[in-house]
Amino acid sequence: MSSPSAMDLGPTLALVLTALSIINILYTWWRTRDQNVESRFKAGSERMDRLDARLASVEQTLRAQPTKEDMHALHLALRDMQGEMKAMAAAAEGTNKIMSRLEAIVARHEDHLLGGARP
Repeated sequence: MSSPSAMDLGPTLALVLTALSIINILYTWWRTRDQNVESRFKAGSERMDRLDARLASVEQTLRAQPTKEDMHALHLALRDMQGEMKAMAAAAEGTNKIMSRLEAIVARHEDHLLGGARP
């Protein structure tokens, strides 16, 4: 016959094995979850690195852009050139008037020298 303590060992052993199985399931779930989090973290880290590179590129481009002061200086320079161009146009207009008068004088001289008759 078996002793009463041998009888109690079967359910206790089943209980211990069940507890170990549950611990094993929880450990496996935790490790798998941890690996998923790690892979998502790595993907997020790579994405942040790409965004940092893009941001650095945009900042570099913006540093190369003209500033408000540069645009204002350019505007003033263009306005000065516009004034100079108007002065040159006025001088050219005066020169054109003088040339018209000279052409008229030369035409009268030609008429006089040719005696009013043209071939």
